[in-house]
Amino acid sequence: MKLKEYQIRCLNDIKLYLQSLLEYKSKYDKYIEIDKDMAFDYDFPKKAWEQCDIKNAEGESVSYNPKRNGLNEPLPNFCIKVPTGGGKTLLATRTIDLINTIYLKKKTGLVLWIVPTNQIYRQTINSLRDREHPYRQVLDLSSGGRTLILEKGDRFTTQDVNENLVVMMLMLPSANRRNKETLKIFQDAGGFDSFFPPDDEFKAHEELIEKFPNLDYFGDKDSFWKQVKTSLGNVLRILRPIIIIDEGQKAYSENAQKTIRNFNPSIVVELSATPPAGSNPICHITGQDLNR
Repeated sequence: MKLKEYQIRCLNDIKLYLQSLLEYKSKYDKYIEIDKDMAFDYDFPKKAWEQCDIKNAEGESVSYNPKRNGLNEPLPNFCIKVPTGGGKTLLATRTIDLINTIYLKKKTGLVLWIVPTNQIYRQTINSLRDREHPYRQVLDLSSGGRTLILEKGDRFTTQDVNENLVVMMLMLPSANRRNKETLKIFQDAGGFDSFFPPDDEFKAHEELIEKFPNLDYFGDKDSFWKQVKTSLGNVLRILRPIIIIDEGQKAYSENAQKTIRNFNPSIVVELSATPPAGSNPICHITGQDLNR
């Protein structure tokens, strides 16, 4: 699918930011090795943003709104501002490729794709599962033809994630921890055992909790033993997914934001025609751009 001029311009802006993000993330990692307290105050996504001097449609510099993930680390996040009909899903698949190629330096891993409605969910997943569709073809080019499209109820293993680009579709209500119907994501379940130590290796469980303090586990803080729950929610936290949020403005309730960040994403990309306060629009596609 041939890209429009405004789409190329948008992807170029994203590419520049990711290149800057990689540079400052390398400095952040070095600070962690030297002094974790010093690294805490080093907001590498903000520094990368300021270096790029992101501007809005009027040519004014856009200030960066810092966020942190569930591990209290700086969380890179930006919004692709695109009107309806602007090709947001195509831009999202291209952005995944750029993130993996430039920033994460890999072809495999997990992408959590969050959508607000059942209609958008079905349209998106049907397109991504169709190997002849341009969206899927972009992902296959990015992964070397090794793409898995999954839903919340599907099970997958460490081998699946190590050998494929795994895209998991999720409805926005499932990103609300207080929704009783969707708490299953955080419940102990079979099918994810490969991501966790054997039940009787308590030291290994302790070490995993130390590495990812926001994991759900059996026992309490002062228990003699702790056992990490084999839940999908914990798998997401361990895998540090790329998160794509369609209609990003609908995911700004306190509960949704808290749960999304608590998945320990490596980066969050929002798609929205009307970015809310608190978002970080990296490109500003207008109706006039579409008309041209």
